[in-house]
Amino acid sequence: MKKIKLIPVLFVAVFAMMSFTTVKETVQENKGSNVPVKKYENALNFFVISDWGWSGEKDQQVVANGMAAQADDINPQFIVSCGDNFQIAGVTSTTDPLWKSNFENVYTQKSLQVDWFPVLGNHDYKGNTQAQIDYSNISPRWKLEDHYYTFVRKINDSISARFIFMDTPPLVEQYHTKGGYPDVAAQDTAKQIQWLKDVLANSKEQWKVVFGHHPVYSASKTHGDTPEMIQRVKPLLEKYHAQFYFCGHDHDFQHLREKGKDVDYVVTGTGGEPRPCSMDAQSIYSHTAAGFSEVAFHGDSIRVVFMTATGEALYTIERSYR
Repeated sequence: MKKIKLIPVLFVAVFAMMSFTTVKETVQENKGSNVPVKKYENALNFFVISDWGWSGEKDQQVVANGMAAQADDINPQFIVSCGDNFQIAGVTSTTDPLWKSNFENVYTQKSLQVDWFPVLGNHDYKGNTQAQIDYSNISPRWKLEDHYYTFVRKINDSISARFIFMDTPPLVEQYHTKGGYPDVAAQDTAKQIQWLKDVLANSKEQWKVVFGHHPVYSASKTHGDTPEMIQRVKPLLEKYHAQFYFCGHDHDFQHLREKGKDVDYVVTGTGGEPRPCSMDAQSIYSHTAAGFSEVAFHGDSIRVVFMTATGEALYTIERSYR
């Protein structure tokens, strides 16, 4: 039987988790205080960050410093970006000055010189998305090999994880109709959905973890649920037993799960500009703070920790793949 251990912060989060009743707004009690986080030996560690591209302004540099401090302690093997790598209007080319001001000159610490596996966000689509792919041939750590891609990592001798990176902006209708997203129309969304189905269906790994920019579920009043993701992606996650979907787009921390379902939805769009958060029927936890998510695979379990830029562990999700 699958074991799921949730360590919420205070009673409000527990109540939301157990009853799944609607909570209109987060309250101060959902903030909590420094959940103890054990350091695992022989774990596969990585960070997830999203919506960070502010050329070091707002909270981007503060979060980068916090990531570096935590990385010094746990040595993440890689970092995942869930999009909006370049806020406002993406980049124009591989030589755009934003590569320096927004990435190379911000995440400078030695502990952050690991592989970065990004996806594209809606703000990235306002610029040249191919330039972000081509930058993988220039930077030793930027690993955006295509609009969508996948790879496998071994957890131990008997357990592996399949990581799946989606290109969600083309799946959202508004970017095709309102203009300002020059690369969206060229993307074959039916081909991507078929690719996702094939990857999930043929995966033999115990873990299937999917990343994208747009939420499936989100309680935020800024963007909220993405109907196209609910219609086209959620059924595949459920049918082929993906355990997690990570995203950004809404600038807060959220953990959501549909009642009676097994997929955990994690929103971690707090890499540069946190915004007010909310809760709804799918919500287990939400909070607003600048930060990132720390993920550890250890044995047959995964642990996800919402970390603030100042090193406070707000909330933990822990479950097995079974």
